Amino acid sequence: MLASSVPLDQKGTDMQFSKLSLIIICSSISTVLFAQQPLLNVDDHGVVIDGYDPVGYFTDKKATPGSAEFQSKYNGLIYYFTSSDHKSLFDSNPSKYEVQFGGFCAYAVSQGHVSPINPNFCVVQKDDKGVDRLICQHNQKASDLWNKNPNGLLTDAYKYWPAVEKNGGKQIPIKGVEHFYINLDENGLANQGYDVVAYHSDNKAVRGDVKFTEWFHGAKYLFTSKEHQELFRNNPRQYLPQYGGFCAYAMSLGKVRPVNPEIFSIEGGRLMLQHTKEAYDLFYKDVQNNIVKADTKWPGVEKKKAGQKVKFDKPAK
Repeated sequence: MLASSVPLDQKGTDMQFSKLSLIIICSSISTVLFAQQPLLNVDDHGVVIDGYDPVGYFTDKKATPGSAEFQSKYNGLIYYFTSSDHKSLFDSNPSKYEVQFGGFCAYAVSQGHVSPINPNFCVVQKDDKGVDRLICQHNQKASDLWNKNPNGLLTDAYKYWPAVEKNGGKQIPIKGVEHFYINLDENGLANQGYDVVAYHSDNKAVRGDVKFTEWFHGAKYLFTSKEHQELFRNNPRQYLPQYGGFCAYAMSLGKVRPVNPEIFSIEGGRLMLQHTKEAYDLFYKDVQNNIVKADTKWPGVEKKKAGQKVKFDKPAK
């Protein structure tokens, strides 16, 4: 057996160096693999604003579809332009023309989550430093809500965006959400994933699909279709279950109890959920009076428990 030509002390040093190098390499790979990915609202080709020209909002004050013939990439987003002149303007100062919040709805971000946009609702607005910024909204309603307080909501959107992006676009706690008390599971899912719109439109209890998810007041709602998701997004309060999604009969007694999403009724356009068939029957022995009782008791219950983790009361005797 041949003796090693490397001194023992040096061999030990070399082994330690190799181990250290391996740790550094693995650590670097791990950093790359688990680095936070930017949250971007792009199509299958990586194009933002549905291919509309960002420069046009500044120069022409209108929404104009761009062309793949004139395109540039900046901060992971591909932008289309209507002309080589617009492309040149963008390339000379891309931060001036880039869309804010990864191309997502600015109003939604100001509420702590993301929503898609409609290029016809993109405008140029000055930020708190007086710099013109391109912001987009989801639809007319989002635009109207935004315009009630554009400066304050833009400030909120910039404040919340880093956390929204880090959370993958899902609802984050924001100022105001702590005032609500909603029947949620440990993952923030409301109504056990049943589509709240389907109760109204189809008179059925149907489980939603994660492909159609909407966040409201810190709660996650699932829907069976894009149409139902849009209906909810445009007027969520029309479809929300009453009393935070807790048992309506129990609330008439001032109690917070769970529900079976398949035991429900619509009263005056309002969704009432019940815990059991027995609770349903008791509720309907004097439905109008029980609704008045529940309506009277719920504000005080919500105020007392708002922002707390869901904890059910013991059954009423």
